[in-house]
Amino acid sequence: MELFVVAGSTGGATRTSSSILLATGARVLGFEPLLIQVSVEGNHSIPIDPRGVPCAKAMVKAKRGERITDRIRARARNHPGCSPVIVDMPAQDVIETLLMLGGVQPQILVPMPQWVSEPGQAVADVRRLWDYWERWEETKRQSGARPLLGARPPSARLLPIGWPVGIVPDDLMRHLRSLSLSDDETRHAVIYPGLPKFEPSEMNSTDASACWALTERQVGASARIAGLLFDDNN
Repeated sequence: MELFVVAGSTGGATRTSSSILLATGARVLGFEPLLIQVSVEGNHSIPIDPRGVPCAKAMVKAKRGERITDRIRARARNHPGCSPVIVDMPAQDVIETLLMLGGVQPQILVPMPQWVSEPGQAVADVRRLWDYWERWEETKRQSGARPLLGARPPSARLLPIGWPVGIVPDDLMRHLRSLSLSDDETRHAVIYPGLPKFEPSEMNSTDASACWALTERQVGASARIAGLLFDDNN
């Protein structure tokens, strides 16, 4: 099961919208993605309008910190022709997200919006995931636990949102370094190019036929991101 998880501690609308755009890109490339939205008690998710999703859609309800691996697998089994699986997680601590996904090896995408303080929070989320995994692996080694066959760290990468159209990777890295957000390790975690800026209201818009309606720019950017991700994962 190819699993892509859009996660992070800020910007619920940004994560949900990014999930939908990634699913759109997958469809453009000829895939049949399954989009799963996770709803956690006490955390107000933005419901996805079924008419506005260009793919199969499912919902998983959970308590905070509850492991949801089996439910994600069950939803995937109910859609046997769908791949990849894209999961829209709620806003919460990224370590809690990782624990809820225990037993699978997802590719975690952390949206990094240009606005307000969210670039810094996104970078901090990715670094926390890296640090947590390294500490966990070291703890297992010290205890003498055998590594699982084929196990590998979950991939955690930054997905730029709303950065200037046409910005080149070096310019983006220089800007992040000016904010003390980037180093050589972070540079390799940025998915480039990112997604264009969007308004949450755009994600609910449909045309007169109740079909998903995105701008040409959004569709093109979504397809580029999907292509990069799926090429990396194969």
